[in-house]
Amino acid sequence: MQEFTFSLLLDLLPTVLLLLGSLVLPMVYTRIIRRILDSLHGHLTEWLYILFDSYVQPTALIIRTVLLYLALLVVPFTFNTPTYLKVLQVLFNLSITFFFGLGAWRAAPMCRLLLRSAQNKLDLTTNNTMARFFENIFRALVAIFTGIALLDRLGVPVAGLLTGAGVAGLAISLAAQSTLSNLIAGITLVLEHPFGIGDYVILGSSEGTVEDVSFRSTRIRTTDNVAVTIENSKVCSEYIQNCNQRSSRLWQFTLGLTYDTSREQLTHICHDLAEMLKAQPSVRAETVTVTVDKFNDFSIDILVRLYVTTLPYGDFLEEKSRLNLEIMQLVAEEGCSFAFPTTTIDMPNPS
Repeated sequence: MQEFTFSLLLDLLPTVLLLLGSLVLPMVYTRIIRRILDSLHGHLTEWLYILFDSYVQPTALIIRTVLLYLALLVVPFTFNTPTYLKVLQVLFNLSITFFFGLGAWRAAPMCRLLLRSAQNKLDLTTNNTMARFFENIFRALVAIFTGIALLDRLGVPVAGLLTGAGVAGLAISLAAQSTLSNLIAGITLVLEHPFGIGDYVILGSSEGTVEDVSFRSTRIRTTDNVAVTIENSKVCSEYIQNCNQRSSRLWQFTLGLTYDTSREQLTHICHDLAEMLKAQPSVRAETVTVTVDKFNDFSIDILVRLYVTTLPYGDFLEEKSRLNLEIMQLVAEEGCSFAFPTTTIDMPNPS
């Protein structure tokens, strides 16, 4: 009896050692690899560090799976039949495939590096919509390819499934053509970054500050505090004017003076107005032009054109208000008057 027990324990020894190894070795491996990665973090490129880091845990699980597989393979029991070995082999293959897919799934943060390398201007620290979008696409692709590999390991006819999925995908894409076009347009906006969160833009007949860019649409806040949502496909089809990318704002207006203004007064007011505007710190002096433009029905029109370096819309309105008051005072000091629509009626003398 003792000989039988000793023989059984001797036969079980490889299995026990492999089971203990499956518990200890993955933990030791993880600690060693973590320390190596931490020491090499400053010498590795960021994408390579993310890739290695994402596979630390899956490779530890692969080591555990291999050891468990070997332990179950050498277990000295009578049920080590061909069916048992076949099932064990299938489970082992499925586990290895799954853990490799898990490592790729965990490497999804590399998508953020794509946005950074494209010098995207979206405020990804406060609005992670686009970052999550690319990560979800990456993970969806990983899940699909991993699922196909798992089905192939199980002996499922993957080719037939892919053919059916292609037909179904074609039908879905035709039914959701508008959604797909908005999705593709959203990706285009991210890659080309014509504007970012917080930029003041003009999109066709709409203008305002960009608040959000999602998968389907772009939301802007107009100057009267109305939120306008525009489909991404329409945004891409419009002429996009990003007001934040300009260095100055054009300000062009007309002053209408009365017809009793003399030529000398017109000359003086044009000269003094140009000098006054050039002296303003918010005005680009070389862009100031003040000219007598035309003779209107009830006024002599003076065209004023200049560029103001005040960019935020609210500040620009305040600067316009201040300069308008300065112009009003200057016109009064020159002894001139602003014209307004008038009608003169000549009444015949009664005979």
